[in-house]
Amino acid sequence: MKGIQMYTKIQEMKAQGFSKNKTANYLNIHRDTVNRYWNMTADEYREYSEKIKHISVLESYRTVIESWIHKYPCISAAQICNWLKEDYAEDFKERTVSRFVKALREQLGIPKSTPPREYTAVAELPPGKQMQVDFGEMYMPNAGGTGKTKVRFAVFVLSHSRYKFAYFQSRPFHTVDLVAAMTECFRYFDGMPDEIVFDQDSIVCVSENSGDIILTYEFEKFRQQCGFKVYMCRAADPESKGKVENTVRYVKHGFLENRLYPFDDETLNNCAVAWLERTANAKIHGTTRKVPAEVFKQERDYLKPVPIIENCVNACVRRTVRKDNTIIYNSNRYSVPIGTYTNQQEVEIEVSDGILKIYTVFHELICEHQISVERGMLIKNKNHDRDTSSPIDKIQSELDEQLDHNASDFLVGIRADKPRYARDQFRLLQSLLDKYGKEKLIIAAKFCTDNRLFSANTARDFLEFSESPKPEIRQIDKQAIPVDKPEYHVTVQKRSLDVYAKAGDM
Repeated sequence: MKGIQMYTKIQEMKAQGFSKNKTANYLNIHRDTVNRYWNMTADEYREYSEKIKHISVLESYRTVIESWIHKYPCISAAQICNWLKEDYAEDFKERTVSRFVKALREQLGIPKSTPPREYTAVAELPPGKQMQVDFGEMYMPNAGGTGKTKVRFAVFVLSHSRYKFAYFQSRPFHTVDLVAAMTECFRYFDGMPDEIVFDQDSIVCVSENSGDIILTYEFEKFRQQCGFKVYMCRAADPESKGKVENTVRYVKHGFLENRLYPFDDETLNNCAVAWLERTANAKIHGTTRKVPAEVFKQERDYLKPVPIIENCVNACVRRTVRKDNTIIYNSNRYSVPIGTYTNQQEVEIEVSDGILKIYTVFHELICEHQISVERGMLIKNKNHDRDTSSPIDKIQSELDEQLDHNASDFLVGIRADKPRYARDQFRLLQSLLDKYGKEKLIIAAKFCTDNRLFSANTARDFLEFSESPKPEIRQIDKQAIPVDKPEYHVTVQKRSLDVYAKAGDM
């Protein structure tokens, strides 16, 4: 007994109150089969049977799929599905093919693999030449015993000596934070290298631009002030900075793991410096077989001096204005006045006493918001739905001047009658002025004022009616019928009334 008959019989016995064991014994089937169908709805059974049907169809192509997997171990299920559709006239479902291929790989013992990348040893760089930078993060249990804190860190490694530095903080890294971390690193090294290697991270690089790297504003400003060179790794190529990749793992498992977060970034950074001097920079390096601190004593002389940079740590924090005139801060959206995205797509932010202040790039205050402690929220100022860039008095004055002060009463009446919508009314009048001209709008305004109809919509209706084509009134030509001609004078035949009388008697 298979298929729908088995499913129906199991459901009948379930409805009659039989247990799963008794149902399995009565139908002479395995208890796992009963479990599979026991709580399955009719719709779920139909989907299940369709899946079984598709898989049974794939069984007939098992040989060819096996040959592809043997020949190309890295082939994906999606590509197998595409090849099947290309070669055979069947409606193959990608999800079904994926399940079939996964089970087939387990049976064959051929896991999906990619061809190994070949590496070559890189010659050691001269002292003072290069430093590699990378980022990491890790959750640390809080010292108070409740909760965890996600700690982010930046790691710096000198390529020649393998001398290390790490900078920790409990908030996401932005460009200003990277500048602060690099400033602390240069102070710890007492100098800086000629070249620094980075990933294509958004806080460093805006665009690869086909090789012409475009750096973020704050980082480019810092780079120019310091004078170091920047080398950007290609996308998805972390091996090009393998020295720092290994150091990130070393910091995670050698310093952060099993350590409590002290609720203070400064304390954590002080502990990190002590660990660097005591362990990370004092142990023999596994590749060079030298102590980084000892090699660094010679490399220090090759580092470039760091210029004095004012306010590099307190550089402004910027945010990109989104198309819906909002910015992102701590996973929430905060509104800015409408039109901000059109006029300036980048703003500065400043946080103080729970207040988020948003400035222009020239540090002119745009707006303020109370910071929300929740996530995924939209914090919006209702006034931001309107363009408040121009005061209503100014708009009214400019419009009155354009109309030669011949519609002043009409404008004052609109302002008094519709104070909430005065700006919208004046803008509509401005569009009517551009479309119909000054003279016609003055006439419309006089009509509205005389009839005490203080509305730009009424003025628009008046102008549209005035400009619409009027229906033609046809004049009757009196000479259309030549009455002076005798043929138009016809005598109509008249019947006698007796005819109608006789018809009534019938």
